[in-house]
Amino acid sequence: MPHNSINSCDLPKSAVHSILLPGEERIRGNVFFPEPITGLPCDQVKTVYDVFRRGKEMSEDGPAIGDIRNGDFYWTKYSEVIGESSKLGAGLLSLGKQTRRVGVAGINSLRYSLAVHSLINFSITSVPLYHNSKMDDLCYIIDSCELEVVYCDSVERANGFVERKASGDIRGLSSIILLHGLKDDVVGASEAGVEIWEFDEMLARGILHPSDERPPSPDDVYVICHTSGTTGRPKGVQTTHRNLLAAVGGLYAQWCCPPNNISFESSEVYFSFLSLAHIYEHLMQNFVAYCGGRVGIYSGDVTRLLPDIQLLRPTVIALVPRLLNKFYESVHTRISTQSLLVRLLFSLAKWWKLRMLSRGEMHFDTIWDRFVFSKISTMLGGRIRLLTTGGAPVSPEVKNFSRIAYGAPLFEGYGQTECGAAGTLNLPSDTTAGHVGGPAPWAQIKLIDAPELGYFSKDDKGEVCFRGAAVMAGYLGDVSLTTKTIDAEGWLHTGDIGQWLPNGSLSIIDRKNAFFKLAQGDFVAPELIENVYGQSPLIFVAGRTTRSFLVAVIVVNVAALKTALSNADQKLLHLLALSECELLEAQTTRSFVLAELNSLGRGKGLTPIELARNVHLTTEEFTAEGGFLTSTLKIRRHILARHYHSVIDVLYDEVQSV
Repeated sequence: MPHNSINSCDLPKSAVHSILLPGEERIRGNVFFPEPITGLPCDQVKTVYDVFRRGKEMSEDGPAIGDIRNGDFYWTKYSEVIGESSKLGAGLLSLGKQTRRVGVAGINSLRYSLAVHSLINFSITSVPLYHNSKMDDLCYIIDSCELEVVYCDSVERANGFVERKASGDIRGLSSIILLHGLKDDVVGASEAGVEIWEFDEMLARGILHPSDERPPSPDDVYVICHTSGTTGRPKGVQTTHRNLLAAVGGLYAQWCCPPNNISFESSEVYFSFLSLAHIYEHLMQNFVAYCGGRVGIYSGDVTRLLPDIQLLRPTVIALVPRLLNKFYESVHTRISTQSLLVRLLFSLAKWWKLRMLSRGEMHFDTIWDRFVFSKISTMLGGRIRLLTTGGAPVSPEVKNFSRIAYGAPLFEGYGQTECGAAGTLNLPSDTTAGHVGGPAPWAQIKLIDAPELGYFSKDDKGEVCFRGAAVMAGYLGDVSLTTKTIDAEGWLHTGDIGQWLPNGSLSIIDRKNAFFKLAQGDFVAPELIENVYGQSPLIFVAGRTTRSFLVAVIVVNVAALKTALSNADQKLLHLLALSECELLEAQTTRSFVLAELNSLGRGKGLTPIELARNVHLTTEEFTAEGGFLTSTLKIRRHILARHYHSVIDVLYDEVQSV
């Protein structure tokens, strides 16, 4: 059992997940905090600047940030981060550039974190430039945010910016500070009018030109995170220090304050791999720092996530559903190759613990944990106390398995960049699935009518709206869009369709703008269908108004497919002799996969019109690097539809429409 595990028997039970407030609008509040909180309980902590200094105090100046060097984690203390980032910030100011906003480009690293803190120390707004975003989007962000200075994690990335500046795609950029690498390796910078500075040079300038820190105020904009850009240009969400700390306070109040009283201390170790271009990562890092814990940063190679986790042995990990799905698939694929005895033992252990979960019991010290699940929890280091997930729905089957297998509870939240990521949280003692909990302690939630989709608030269904201290300050440079998104009463309109369940929890059931109208007039929500199918490999569902059914593109794990074929039917064994390309193109293979997929879908309640009628199989992963996923790993539907346009045509042509 992990040290100081969180078990359901230690937590108070609550029959309801929210409180219905008086009034016709049917507003709901947090079950523990009916009056919304506006920040952290420590009155002295008003900004992210204060959070980090409290972390120093709580940890007695212990380790703050760790990165991997020579095969092990090397830790930098709180005071060292504060001192180095202060010098870095003074060096930045000595350049005499416009530093109201400064960009930070690249992947997480110690120096990336130092760059972020250098901006916090001098009340400068950070503008993350996501390393997997398309260069056209980054050019747009640099110009729309009027960035003159950008911290850049590599020579290669710096060369890309210099090239775009020389071609006129970027106007205002005039200085790049390399976090790693040598400026002499950046090509054409002087001709493009861009100064290149090395990290050590900037530290030296900070020593030569010291400057007193200028701590931010709560209403200063802390960070501008750009939304996923599933359609159109990225939108710059302005999050103030007050906004973010209200969201952090929501986590702390829900977990650590009465009645739950879960203890998080300086012994906490958080594994950081999500980009700081996503508000979710800012939320989690600041929660850990407030408790005095440490943040261990991954190697930078996403293919090494599990080895990095096993090296760090963290107590807290923030995940997204696609990773939970991959872990789920990996475990079950590995078990399927074991002996009959091992498979039977795993099935029995899984059945027993899921039965406990269904009775509201969440324990990690059972005989099944010692002899079966301890080997699985070792995959995540063996010390996990808390897993979180957000950013997209997680299927009930994967959610429940994750709650029993890794030695720690899984806490799910729902929200948007526009409200600090966590607008709802499930209760710590909750062991049910199919919902995203109730309002976070900072939030009030109401549902409003979406008549075009047939949803009405009187039926406890409608568009989800948030109100509270974590709601953004607005979109940068777009007053019209801001007033369209946040109404005069302060309600943030999410575009998601929710339903209040009888226990006061919220279920996300649809998206206002992400649905197909098929030829017969029926509407279908592809994201919900993909979530049901998501226990299989990645899938993209496509539909056209001129046709009466759906088709799908599926990313296949070939090894898992071959295992399934070999276990299915002797008549399918001949497929195993085919080349990979022939295997995926074979009609028999596609029919087998389609049958398995729709069997799963029917079992999960999909209606006939929601089931795919034809499939294309590929090994081409949907990745952010390829432009198919957003920075938060959501499908960019219009990009995939364009990429697979001819494939979708063929899939429809192969099926006789009814």
